[in-house]
Formats: sequence, structure tokens, C-alpha cells
Amino acid sequence: MKRTMILLLSMLMLLLAACGKEAEQPAFQPGAPVKAAFTLEPKELVAGDTVTFSVKVTQDGQPVDDAKEVKFEWWKDGQEKHETIPASLQGDGVYTAQQTISDPGSYFVYYHVTARDFHNMQKTPFTVNSKTGETPSAPQADAGQSHDHGAAGHTNGETVDYHFSPADNIQVATPAALTVHLMKDNKALDKATVKFEFWRGNDEKHSFVDATETAAGQYEGNAQFPTAGDYTVKIHVEKGDIHDHKDFSLSIK
Repeated sequence: MKRTMILLLSMLMLLLAACGKEAEQPAFQPGAPVKAAFTLEPKELVAGDTVTFSVKVTQDGQPVDDAKEVKFEWWKDGQEKHETIPASLQGDGVYTAQQTISDPGSYFVYYHVTARDFHNMQKTPFTVNSKTGETPSAPQADAGQSHDHGAAGHTNGETVDYHFSPADNIQVATPAALTVHLMKDNKALDKATVKFEFWRGNDEKHSFVDATETAAGQYEGNAQFPTAGDYTVKIHVEKGDIHDHKDFSLSIK
């Protein structure tokens, strides 16, 4: 009886100690949003000039020098093919990349910033003048949307831009994060209902995963791929009159 009482008292003391440690732990505080400010130089471009794309990344007003990825995607208005160039950290949260553009015309550039569990993207129109001084008409920020971020299967003419970011090195039969950042009219598309649908090859069976909004316009879901192979991931988006979807390819080793 005495041994039993000692054992029970010991277990009670251990339990109280564990609860005390848990109480000491500070409550989880979600990180402040990562912000990005884009510029390009020179502001007056002529064919043959080298343009410098630049984005300053901050969080809570402090520079972010440890971004996971920063890149710039640019294309000429009306072209399907886009060029993507990685950015280099210059310090104080500033990331830059340079590109020489030979043809005059109307262009767009997207910056993509992935940092501290946030993804930021923004589209900016710009113009490259001819050497003879002729100035092409400036593109509109909501034009030129039919590209890799554009949507497929619209039922209402709405336009949604997608940036799909699956986790790196996804393993078979292991939960992996699928993340998509959504934009409409060059603004984050928040408070939408988002779902990931995925299947391998010509498989008739499709799997579905509901996504949760983790930041404005950023949605994440955990998927588990049963076997290796080439998969199609279809992202479904619904909000008000918007009913949209877009297919992406994903290879699982």
C-alpha cells in the first residue's frame, strides 16, 4: 500500500511539473506579413537598354535577407513565352536582377517573393521605346493574363492569376504541402474557397484536398501521393461569381 501511494505521488508530481512547463511556454504568435516594394531602372527604357528589376522585402518594417526565393518573370504583351530570371540579394532586403531588352514594345513583369511562409507577387506594366523615339502605347496592368499564371476553364470571363508552389522533394506516401497564391486584378484574391484535385496519368480515381488560407490570397493544403509518377494538380477556386480552375504538372520521384 505504501509503495502504491509513493508511486501515485511521484506520477502526480511529474504531471504537475509537465503542466507547469507547458504554462510557461508563450502563446504562438503568427508572423507579420512579408511585404515587397518593386522598382525598375531606368524608368525611361530604350531598346537595347539593360533594365534592373528590384524588390525590397520587409517584415514588420525590417529588411528580409533570408528569402527562400526571389525571381522576376517578364514577357512582351501578347507573347505566350515568358522569361524568368532569379534575383540576387544586394543587402538590406533588396533583391535585384538585370535583363537586356532589344525589342521596343509593351511589356509586363511579375516579381515572385517566397519568404518566411509567405509568397508575394505583383504584376507591373512597362514600356520599351524604340531608338527612333517612337513610344508604344503603355500596357494595362490587367492585360496580358493568358500565360502560366492565367486561368483555364472560366465560366464567367473572370481572370485569376495563379502561382503554384509545391513543397520541395515530395516523397511518396508522405504528407506534403501544396501552396497556391491567387491574384485578381493585380490584388490578392482572399476569402476564396480553394481545393486541390490531383491524379496520376490517366487514372480515373482523383483525390481532393481542401486548402486553408494562410495569408491574404495564399492557400495551403496537405496532399499525399500514393506512388511515384507524373501527376496533374488541378486547383479549383470559387468566390462569388468566380468559378475557376487551372491545371499544373507535378512529378513525384
